[in-house]
Amino acid sequence: MTDAVTATRPEPPTKSNIETLTIERKFKQPPNVVFKAWTDPTALRQWVGPLHFTCPAAEMDARVGGSYVFPMISADGKFFTVRGVIKDLIPNALMRFSWAWDQEDGSAGRMMEVTLEFRKSGSGTLLILHQSNFIDEEARTSHNHGWQGCLDSLAAYLEE
Repeated sequence: MTDAVTATRPEPPTKSNIETLTIERKFKQPPNVVFKAWTDPTALRQWVGPLHFTCPAAEMDARVGGSYVFPMISADGKFFTVRGVIKDLIPNALMRFSWAWDQEDGSAGRMMEVTLEFRKSGSGTLLILHQSNFIDEEARTSHNHGWQGCLDSLAAYLEE
């Protein structure tokens, strides 16, 4: 269970904040445990994806220049795959990676960037997720919803 949730920071719509999303979430576990859940493929297969999605074939090469692929399956059997490359990695502290959804024709969708900061907070972790380069407010809202569900799944995994 998480200690607290801070959703998207409420600000009046501007071009700048439509293109970016920041979510903060506290976890009871220390940064090394939360970081490992993001970088270990076996762990990712157990939790990555929003509620009612599974990702049994998640792959992660957690090193700068390494790639990841998260082929997610919805409850109704639809596939959604996101992939990218690790740009920065500081164990237990920071992970920055590209983020693009596969399109129906097999091409990569809009290239975005995600940064995860793992900050010690008491005996737990404050995770700060920042995503940028959304095409519009609808895409940002959709990703906010997806990330909130994904972080709920992470919290449940960490409590097991």
